[in-house]
Amino acid sequence: SITSMPKEGAYMKNMILEGAKWDANIGALADADTMQLFAPMPIVHFKPVAKKKTTVEGFYSCPLYLYPVRTGTRERPSFMIWVDLKAGHFSADLWTKRGTALLLSVA
Repeated sequence: SITSMPKEGAYMKNMILEGAKWDANIGALADADTMQLFAPMPIVHFKPVAKKKTTVEGFYSCPLYLYPVRTGTRERPSFMIWVDLKAGHFSADLWTKRGTALLLSVA
């Protein structure tokens, strides 16, 4: 339970994972449950950091979209930011091939 504001950054809640689920026991991505396209994501602490140029082994750079139409429109693009999530028992390539993404809205 969060009782105060962070010193740096912001907490985000109500995000949705598409194509995977979050396994709280291992703190990483896991296979989605059968016939479940969307899964809730726990509260995430976004902290500002310097832009990294390399990828870290064991992490998946998950795209965060405003809504499920990933292409968006010229006036309103859907892509927002890359979020580094632990890849769990699978490689980051698997999550990329599955199209795993975070969404702020499913409508």
